[in-house]
Amino acid sequence: GWVREAYFGQLLNDDPRAIRVYDAFPVLRDGRLLYCLVMEYARHGDLSDYLARTGKQWNERTARREIAGILQVLGKLHRGQTLHRDLTPMNVFVCDGGRLKLGDFGIARQQGDKRGITTRTLNRLMAPSDLFAGAAAPKWQARDDVYQVGQLLAMLIKGNATARIPAASVRKLPCSDHLKEIIYRCIGERR
Repeated sequence: GWVREAYFGQLLNDDPRAIRVYDAFPVLRDGRLLYCLVMEYARHGDLSDYLARTGKQWNERTARREIAGILQVLGKLHRGQTLHRDLTPMNVFVCDGGRLKLGDFGIARQQGDKRGITTRTLNRLMAPSDLFAGAAAPKWQARDDVYQVGQLLAMLIKGNATARIPAASVRKLPCSDHLKEIIYRCIGERR
């Protein structure tokens, strides 16, 4: 994971919506090898803590703008055939001015083709339910990263990141019908 964090830190170094990795190095301390990353400081912590602390719903315009920034980073990854696989409120950070930045690339993987990556490691809280429904060797695909972005957007609108939003609850979100449709398309059926 440390190698991937360092690699993606270099790869996304110029992206204003990715947490910057300034340096990566090993240190030998008391006979143990420690792997260190020097990363950008996110003043307000991760999105999960931020929403728990503030309890505020984000207005639609701000939520759209911030998610669009996260999608820019995700677009770069997907164009390079890389899947993040861990777009959770604990891996999106709130920086100065309420600006969201994507971090934690520890389980990101590059795929050889569009069929996806066999899923062995994932965060069940934010993974699509149908990924687990009867699949012997489920494959994580770009659409599953998009599912997670839809969840993040719904959490911003709701002002709460403690649980994923079921597709049936999208109608109750306090936002425009257009945004509800976008969220529903992201988190609805996997097809």
